[in-house]
Amino acid sequence: MQINVHMSEMLNYNKKKENEDMKENKEQENNNSTDFTVTSPIGEFTMDFKQFEIARKNTDKELNPASVNYARRLMREFLGTDDRADHRYYGYTLGALMKLHLDKEFSECELIKEFRLEGKIEIEAEYSNITLQDSRNARFLEAGIRFYQNENEKFVVICSVSNYDDSQKVTIISGTEGRGLELIEQLETSFYQTGVLKNAFFDMQFNFINRSEVVNQLIAWNGDVKKQLDKDVLEFLKAMPILRQNGLPNSRGIILSGPPGIGKTMMAKSLAAQANVTTILISAEMIQAKNQIKNAFKLGRKLAPTLMIIEDIDTAGTVSRRFTDHPILGEYLQAMDGMEANDGIVILATTNHTENIDPAISDRPGRFDRIIEIPLPNSKQRLKIMENILLKMPSETIPRTTLTEISRKSEGLSGAWVREIVQSAFIEAIYQGRDRLNAKDLQEGLADVLKRRGMAYQSTPNLAQVIESKNAEVYTM
Repeated sequence: MQINVHMSEMLNYNKKKENEDMKENKEQENNNSTDFTVTSPIGEFTMDFKQFEIARKNTDKELNPASVNYARRLMREFLGTDDRADHRYYGYTLGALMKLHLDKEFSECELIKEFRLEGKIEIEAEYSNITLQDSRNARFLEAGIRFYQNENEKFVVICSVSNYDDSQKVTIISGTEGRGLELIEQLETSFYQTGVLKNAFFDMQFNFINRSEVVNQLIAWNGDVKKQLDKDVLEFLKAMPILRQNGLPNSRGIILSGPPGIGKTMMAKSLAAQANVTTILISAEMIQAKNQIKNAFKLGRKLAPTLMIIEDIDTAGTVSRRFTDHPILGEYLQAMDGMEANDGIVILATTNHTENIDPAISDRPGRFDRIIEIPLPNSKQRLKIMENILLKMPSETIPRTTLTEISRKSEGLSGAWVREIVQSAFIEAIYQGRDRLNAKDLQEGLADVLKRRGMAYQSTPNLAQVIESKNAEVYTM
């Protein structure tokens, strides 16, 4: 009987506990619930506050859309969808040439609109001029917006200039993710294959250099040197496609070595005129920042076949062995045999002192394969140099015997010194009140040059002693 009482009490307790738990859970559910009751004239109704807040936000978004600037709104209206932008920066001049190529690349697209914005006012786009090969001027879009379309798509091109470093920026906007980048890469590929730099002659700063066959006529060529250069440069450039097809190296490095004034740079420019391929001129004074040499070689690879002329590599390369860690020399070494092969590039470097060239540059296949020594002009060459200069100089009829005698007596003079003989002769004629030089002037010009050249090759202390012993007689260089 007592056991039954205990069992009854236990059951009552459990039932009571269960009811309390259920009540507590219900209260907790009511507390977590987002429902609330609204009393209205038509009666009570229940609303889910969470769903109400979501609906309110969506309504607010439709009634008050996120603000975008005026330019983007115009672009979205033109594209008919959201805008996806991609861009590239270029150095000022290269970027100007790239912008110039926009007209050619998108010539088959319809130009719907071109403008520039000042606030919300559309004004004319800003154009600039750039000088091209043969001194031609061309206009390019420097700052402005273009709307293009064809039968397949619409896209927007924005040209601008950075306020930070004057770099040129090209932005292409499309309604498709990544399409702008594809169009930029197509623009670049087309530019390097068919743009104004292809087969042009220019320097590291993109100044165009006019090709002239006259240069070749003015050079008093050494027959052996000319034959070797024709073979190693002009014929090699023609053979490049066949070499590439057969998996053979199609790059070459050549050094022209010899004393100053013998026409090494003129020879290089003569080859540039005959080669009719992309030619890039590099000189020490043009190297103003890190990576310029690397970028020049990178450009050369894109524009290949390319002839790269490096003036005075012993200066530009800082050739002394104790300076082998110099950053400019390091750039040359990396550019010549770095990770990327210089396929399609012929390097033609000049130097006044072959013995000074660091072995790191010259003593390794793939950097320079040939070192061609350019000797001082012989008597026949000196005679031709004088004849070429006299063709452009006001002169009386000079007997052939006089020219032959001067060419014989000028042994050891470079072409630059031979030119100085004629120029000194003309100056002497002017001093004498004449507007044409004669045979006597040439003889005096030779004597003056031989005297000055002898002094130029003396050390400074000896030179001072010579001047003092001659009562400070002045020789004008």
